[in-house]
Amino acid sequence: MHLIDFLFKIQIGNAVINDETDERGMYDYLATHAIISDQDAYQITKYCDFSSNASTQSTECNTASEAISKDIDNIDIYNIYAPSCTSSKLTARPKKVSVSCSIFLVTVEECEWDWQLIHVAITMCMLILNRPDVQSALHANVTKLTHDWEACSDIIQKWGDSPSTMIPLLNEFMANGLRVWIFSGDIDGRVPVTSTKYSLNKMKLPVKTEWHPWFLGGEVGGYTEVYKGDLTFATVREAGHQVPSYQPVRALSLIKHFP
Repeated sequence: MHLIDFLFKIQIGNAVINDETDERGMYDYLATHAIISDQDAYQITKYCDFSSNASTQSTECNTASEAISKDIDNIDIYNIYAPSCTSSKLTARPKKVSVSCSIFLVTVEECEWDWQLIHVAITMCMLILNRPDVQSALHANVTKLTHDWEACSDIIQKWGDSPSTMIPLLNEFMANGLRVWIFSGDIDGRVPVTSTKYSLNKMKLPVKTEWHPWFLGGEVGGYTEVYKGDLTFATVREAGHQVPSYQPVRALSLIKHFP
């Protein structure tokens, strides 16, 4: 891929696109995958207000939400089929530094890994990402923050600039000649395939190439649909929220075949 081509493309994974349809799609996904009851899903759909200007919810909505929270409490919502790890080699609670680079180093099979080796690798990764020369090369930390980079930290307590929808921005990208690819791991329950499909439908883009499978190594790697206006939606089979950590080869294939 040439640099000039890269500048006119954007690829977004398991993206939060439009709050209202994203949230509705999450509950529909959980219901159709037998994680929450049909009754709770019906209550959510009937009584909850998903619009961005909703300030309070009804008692019926809150009751259903609490029931759903209990249903998903014992699974990994970011990969609904991920096994629970009970290996004695793992610490009861990952050390603070372990969060930062785990999406690159630990797969769903993490119970087979020696946690001490993983911790060393993650520590090395963090040391590299927090080096001034590396950050300079990436044009990162230009404001000279006083704290180190971490994937999940408690530095920011509340977002104050998060729009309820990214659809206008996506339309602006395409209007200015950018090609957009949006992909979803199909076993992510937090920003699931249904959420992304509902949000894309909200854009009302004509279909250019109808829904069809894409292949890698003779197997279905996922499914894809292309819309007029240069937007492509692709799923990645058996991938959770952080697609490369679950299906690195299929994720790499997506990047290589980004037109």
